[in-house]
Amino acid sequence: MANKEVTQLEKMKIIGLFRKEGFTGEYDSFQRVSGTDWEVFVVMSNEQDIKALFRASLMLNAVEFQYVLDDKHTFVAEKAE
Repeated sequence: MANKEVTQLEKMKIIGLFRKEGFTGEYDSFQRVSGTDWEVFVVMSNEQDIKALFRASLMLNAVEFQYVLDDKHTFVAEKAE
């Protein structure tokens, strides 16, 4: 299941977690964490177009900041084949 796309229902739950924690911004991408069904990497950008990577856990109902995406840190979305 870890290769499966994140569903709309899961995205809505994740957005709810972000709002509950007070995060605001645009949700750029959602990608399942490899090897798990309940964790998703989320790329989010703010008003200044600064992007950050977060790890959201649907099992723990938690959002964890990973790092700001810049020249040294990038996020590569997997291509659907």
